[in-house]
Amino acid sequence: MPALAFALALLLLVTGSAALAQTVPAPTTPDPQALVGEWAGVATRIAARAGAARGAYMLTIEKVEGGKVYGRADMPETGPPSSFVGTLRGNTLTFYTGCFETALTLQGKRLYGLRRAGADNDNYELGLDKIEKK
Repeated sequence: MPALAFALALLLLVTGSAALAQTVPAPTTPDPQALVGEWAGVATRIAARAGAARGAYMLTIEKVEGGKVYGRADMPETGPPSSFVGTLRGNTLTFYTGCFETALTLQGKRLYGLRRAGADNDNYELGLDKIEKK
């Protein structure tokens, strides 16, 4: 009887895990060319000691070649636009402009993430939407 119970448990484990493996979708990698274009949204300061601040943030992606992303980032309140060459790994775009490191996650027609600097009061949360040409 214990052998029968063991065999039944083993059968349930094997068939159950195979059924679960079929229902979980594999992660998809976005089309890198989906990044090309203009993106606009809001940058929100996330440093408690620096006070609240929000401003416009624009991103222009000119081209994507392999894992390299070429573009410009613009936060009008802080100065002129900055050109960059970033990297795309999976659905995460990372680039540097001056002392700022920006890491954004692509999800459909939305980019979101953080812009970090050396000082706590220069860290921003970003949320951008792709601007569709009409």
